[in-house]
Amino acid sequence: MLNTRKATHGFTLLESLVALAVVAIAMAALWKGLLQGQTIATELPDRVVARWVAQNRVITRQVLGEWPETRTYTGEDFMAGKDWYWEEIVSSTTVAGMRRITVNIGRMENEVIFTLEGYLQRSDPALPYERIFGQ
Repeated sequence: MLNTRKATHGFTLLESLVALAVVAIAMAALWKGLLQGQTIATELPDRVVARWVAQNRVITRQVLGEWPETRTYTGEDFMAGKDWYWEEIVSSTTVAGMRRITVNIGRMENEVIFTLEGYLQRSDPALPYERIFGQ
C-alpha cells in the first residue's frame, strides 16, 4: 500500500512572502506614526506661543477700543525669545458696530502656524442699541 499523505512541515514560500509583506506594511505604518508624533511634539511649543501672540493682538485692540479700517495689517512681535510675524485681516460683519479680525501668526513672513478669529465692538455711545443689534 502506497502512502499518499504528504508531510507538512514548515511554511511554503508563498506563506512566508505574505507574512513578510504584512510585517513590512505594519512597520511602515508604525514608522510614519512615530515621525508624526515627533513632528507634533517639536512644533507644539511654537504653536502655544503663536496662540499667545494672536490672543495679544486681538485683546490689545479690544482693550484700547480701537476701530480699525477694514484692511490687512502686518507686523512683528517678540515673545519667548523669538520673532513672530503677524497678519491681521479686519473685515466688516452684517452687524453694525462689529468687525471681524482674523490673526495669522508665523515664524517667517507668509507662513501661518496659527490662526485666531475674534470680533471687535465699536464703543461709540452715539451708536443706538437698535442699530447695533437690529431691533
